[in-house]
Amino acid sequence: MMLKCRFVVILLFFCLASCSEYESLALEKASKRTADSLFRAHKDSLVKINEKLCDKNFDIYYNGAVDSIKETQLVKIKKLIDK
Repeated sequence: MMLKCRFVVILLFFCLASCSEYESLALEKASKRTADSLFRAHKDSLVKINEKLCDKNFDIYYNGAVDSIKETQLVKIKKLIDK
């Protein structure tokens, strides 16, 4: 009897937990629509801000990319030499 009761409680828990899943999906869709409409409304200013940030940090990003490429190439060269 106790086992059946535990089973029923667990089953009810999963049923109730799955009910909120549809609500969260609906909220996600509504959030995506809101974000998309806000993006479209403010796209021009967002592009300007993005370009300013990109110009400001270009050297940092470029040097980081070059350093990582050099590092991977050095590892490949060392592997070739070790063979």
